Amino acid sequence: MRPLSVVVALAALLSFAPAPPSAVAGTATVTPAEFESCLLEKINDARAAVGARRLIMASDTTGDTRAWSRWMAYNTFRHTTTSERYAILPDGAFTAGENIAWWSDAGLPDCSKIHTMFIGSSGHKANILKSNWRYVALGAYVDNSKGWWVTEIFFDANGYSPECDGTFCDDDGSMFEADIEKIAAAGITTGCNPPTSDRFCLYDHVTRGQMAAFLTRALNLSDRGSIDFTDDDNSPFEADIERMAAAGITKGCNPPTNDRFCPDQRVTRGQMAAFLARALGLSDRGSVDFVDDEGSVHEAEIEMMAAAGITMGCNPPANDRFCPNDYVTRGQMAAFLARGLDL
Repeated sequence: MRPLSVVVALAALLSFAPAPPSAVAGTATVTPAEFESCLLEKINDARAAVGARRLIMASDTTGDTRAWSRWMAYNTFRHTTTSERYAILPDGAFTAGENIAWWSDAGLPDCSKIHTMFIGSSGHKANILKSNWRYVALGAYVDNSKGWWVTEIFFDANGYSPECDGTFCDDDGSMFEADIEKIAAAGITTGCNPPTSDRFCLYDHVTRGQMAAFLTRALNLSDRGSIDFTDDDNSPFEADIERMAAAGITKGCNPPTNDRFCPDQRVTRGQMAAFLARALGLSDRGSVDFVDDEGSVHEAEIEMMAAAGITMGCNPPANDRFCPNDYVTRGQMAAFLARGLDL
């Protein structure tokens, strides 16, 4: 591989985080793949919050990155040397930053504590938020007697395109990857970048127009009916919107007149619950009672979604909240659809 030049000083780019001294090793309840998926989500959420572009997981480096985390568990807790990093990163890599961590409790429910530890350290945080990274190599290793070991290598590269694992290239390592594959196989989505259609844009928010398209394909709706909203003319989703209205899934966005659909508005989780509850004919409100949907106009539909097993909440592991006013991402929408349609 070509030589790698590490930008700025090595000490500023390579950071480690030790485990808390009081931690006691437990039994792992999540897999390394799930842990890595969690890290990717946390990293990209942090970057989005400061306006930095989201990173693409270099899934073809995962095996080697995991191997380094495993090596640390049984040898020495340290950063990769330049030559060791060459062996992990792809040809064309020309700048890199590395975070490593050890947490002695293998029973962590997810990656939150390690990510919080990274964000709380200026060096680690700088690596996570650096604006010119495009890719990240992630590797997690767990041993019930030793805990979790994590390696994050952030980098940029010329002429590099990660090998796609499945239909789309930008969902590799995401917790929503399996659900995205399911709705793609069902013909509900063809991606977000036609005509190439090799990306799903899982972090983008779903608009009301896109929601209409998802549901029209999912339910095989064909009747456009007679409802004609005043604001969807020339929208690429006009036919889908009219089919959804004809099926009684939407009445509009400006009650009581309801002569508009607002196709470009983003869909909230509460609105999504209403759309899906109507589309799937849900009626049982069950016994789940989220603490943050009291007084919401969508409270009944949210409870129907929970009773049907389509949602578990928005704040695992407690999951006592639904976050009805948060916007829905395309990745989350894929999960809701896959569960609701039992794909």
